Amino acid sequence: MTKPVFSLKLAAPLAAAIISINAGAQTTAQEKESEPMETIIVTGQAANARSDIERQRASNKVVAVQTSEAIGELPDANVTEALQRMAGVFIARDQGEGRFVGVRGIDPNLNASTINGMSLPAPETDSRAVALDVIPSDLLASLEVFKTLTPDMSADSIGGAIEIKSINALDKDGQTYKVTVENGYGELQGENSPKIAGTYTNKFDLNGRTLGVALAASHQTRKFGSENVETDGVWEEFTALDGSEGVTAAEIEQRDYTVTRERTGLAANFDLELSAGHRVYLHSLYSDFSDEEQRQRNSYKLDEENDDPDTISENAVTWSDAALEKELKDRYEEQEILSLVLGGEHDLNNWGVEYALGFSHAEESEPHRRDTTFVQEGLELGYTSAGKIPQMFAADASAMDAASYELDELVVEDNYTDDEEVSFRIDFRRDIEVAGNPSELKFGLHERRREKTGDLNATIYDGFGDDFTLADFANNNVDYGLGTFGPGINQSALNAFIDANIGNFEIDETDTALDSARDYVMNEDISALYVMNDIDFGRANLVYGVRYESTDFSAEGYRVAESGEAIDGAEELAEDVYVTEVNYKSDYSKLFPSVNFKYDYTDNIVLRAAYTESLSRPSFGDLNPSAAEIEFDDGELEVQAGNPQLDPYEARNIDVSFEYYADALGMFSVGAFHKQIDNFVVTADVSSIADYSQYVGSLAVEEAEIFQPINGDQATLNGAELSWTRGFDNGFLLRANATFTDSEANLGLGEDAERGDKIALPSQADVVANFIVGYERDALSLRLSTAYKGDRLLEVDLEDEAYDLYEDKHMQMDLSAKYRFDNGLQVFFNAVNLTDEPFYANRRGYNGQYEEYGPSYVLGVTFSSL
Repeated sequence: MTKPVFSLKLAAPLAAAIISINAGAQTTAQEKESEPMETIIVTGQAANARSDIERQRASNKVVAVQTSEAIGELPDANVTEALQRMAGVFIARDQGEGRFVGVRGIDPNLNASTINGMSLPAPETDSRAVALDVIPSDLLASLEVFKTLTPDMSADSIGGAIEIKSINALDKDGQTYKVTVENGYGELQGENSPKIAGTYTNKFDLNGRTLGVALAASHQTRKFGSENVETDGVWEEFTALDGSEGVTAAEIEQRDYTVTRERTGLAANFDLELSAGHRVYLHSLYSDFSDEEQRQRNSYKLDEENDDPDTISENAVTWSDAALEKELKDRYEEQEILSLVLGGEHDLNNWGVEYALGFSHAEESEPHRRDTTFVQEGLELGYTSAGKIPQMFAADASAMDAASYELDELVVEDNYTDDEEVSFRIDFRRDIEVAGNPSELKFGLHERRREKTGDLNATIYDGFGDDFTLADFANNNVDYGLGTFGPGINQSALNAFIDANIGNFEIDETDTALDSARDYVMNEDISALYVMNDIDFGRANLVYGVRYESTDFSAEGYRVAESGEAIDGAEELAEDVYVTEVNYKSDYSKLFPSVNFKYDYTDNIVLRAAYTESLSRPSFGDLNPSAAEIEFDDGELEVQAGNPQLDPYEARNIDVSFEYYADALGMFSVGAFHKQIDNFVVTADVSSIADYSQYVGSLAVEEAEIFQPINGDQATLNGAELSWTRGFDNGFLLRANATFTDSEANLGLGEDAERGDKIALPSQADVVANFIVGYERDALSLRLSTAYKGDRLLEVDLEDEAYDLYEDKHMQMDLSAKYRFDNGLQVFFNAVNLTDEPFYANRRGYNGQYEEYGPSYVLGVTFSSL
């Protein structure tokens, strides 16, 4: 269990102090009412902050808001990175860029994301969470993160519901345009990254009807990279051949990444106002995201021949007869998302109706990926320092000689994932009175039909007609700063060799069959009905109701096994490799009641309370019936598998909050929340309870690592959330927010379990915080921001908690500077990751993964309509 990091007893004096500061601001503003207005700057940052605060205050739910103007004040290239500035939001990064979004410290897979009111599909093979970095921030009108739900919203959200609204011309005053040109520079790789973006909106009169047209386009080419040291497996206790004892890992990798990432975003929104209260629309969004990645990797296979090291100490180890593999991963990956929404809104006296038909399509393609491995055996290898960055060494001079590495294996993959959803919703509302108070009765129907497919193919070659060595394809210019890397692999020389000779290579039929039987089809149909009432009591507002959702899920895949004997009912794909088609079905339904209460205690104080129930369906990777990886070599079995029999998370949520709004620019809020979660999902090493025969038939297994998601028993999450904004007459703006959580989850292992039953809720960060200092005076705008995320549990070992994997805390500092000219021209400079914050994950303090990205800088200009 994590230790509590926040006490609500501390909130009262802190709240009093901050309210007094904001109250002081209010008094100061009142005293200065008679002074000239130009002494108070409420443009740019201050105006954007005021707009966000006003929308938050007006909402009948607990919500955080950012408008497109506020997003533009910070150096955020995509939706994910823009969201991280909001209260309670953190991001999970890939190659230093934000990809997935978590709310209130909770796993990103437990959030719902919609764009223009419709769900977004996920192009990734294994994820339900949408990697929002594929959507450029230039296409946005606003971002909203709802932390409590009403019955007209999908119940599929335990962390939060993220609503992305793209630009709408009817919200603008006539014709507007904006063009941005910029260039980025990454310090680690020394590469330039150009970007161009533009938006255009206009209104047209069509015989008394108003047509709004909003167009947006964005394209960025970013060249960057990272350096990495990570452990394959766990750190465990060994007794060396010389009798010394210590903790070590048997396989450690050095990695160097070079990435070219391109993003193209297009939006075209058409809104036709037929008459007052009647509107139809077509909103579209297209996003193309591609990654061209070359990864150089050294794999220190320390236990290649010997099960135990020669000698070991607290920080060093030496292993004889070890192997060093050098590998080049050369892959191009492209993701596309298309979202189309056709709908309308009509006010009919006391009635109103809204409807929308949505089509969303996402796909990921990874054609012709190549992983090529060279190996040298019989080496004396080890490390001279453990800790975050193990310092690897090779005692043999041949480890630096490219001619000593033999071409060992080539893996060619062609992988395709498709995720498609058709949805329809219709909502009716009726103005009625309840006990003399105006209210709105609302009810509706929502339907979603989703299919996710994976077509995954691999061909493994292990014979090449001759003894080729790394000397034929050597790259001696690998720029790696985390240790001695030695020779790498030349991409162009290797690809030319493969293209000319692949027809003569020998295929490893067994491994090819094991790695290719991974296709799957998953279907998920969700039907929902709801009814709710929104009552206005003057100073108070009450929203209550119930939602019913039913889910039909089916999964088709393959169970593949390497076996010395035939398996009943299975097809033999290759010698001793058998495959069986598997099918799973499940259906479940549930009622989700909710109550949201808001009370304007004074003109400056708002009180809120809410009770909601929600669920989160397991990620598609967790539900996949086809194992992602099966490796069996010399009695050692390694498996990465899904579990289509997982139950969905179910949660009961309580929220209370106090919000203070100063008359001048200032606000403070403090809230507390409690979540009780059943059937939480955790990835665990289940080798102690797994049936090995489903992977290797009758073959003997001496050692196994089988990672699979399982349902835990029950988890509780308690938290407090604080948010503060304060504007000053001298142009300074301060914004701070923090979310503190404490969780406890029961694995349900039983009394005979080898490890403790209680853990922190998986992927939950105990602290999430942001602090922003802004300054704006006349044409100059500056903003310095810091984002902090506490550590979180990533993987659980069912035998020993010492082997659990944790992601370390992360704090990143960014800077944005802008200067505006009177003619609509703006020059800006952004600096990201100023403190060169790395990613670090560990098992009991030993390396799990350490990765550095370096700072990056952007210089650009924007020209917009005045």
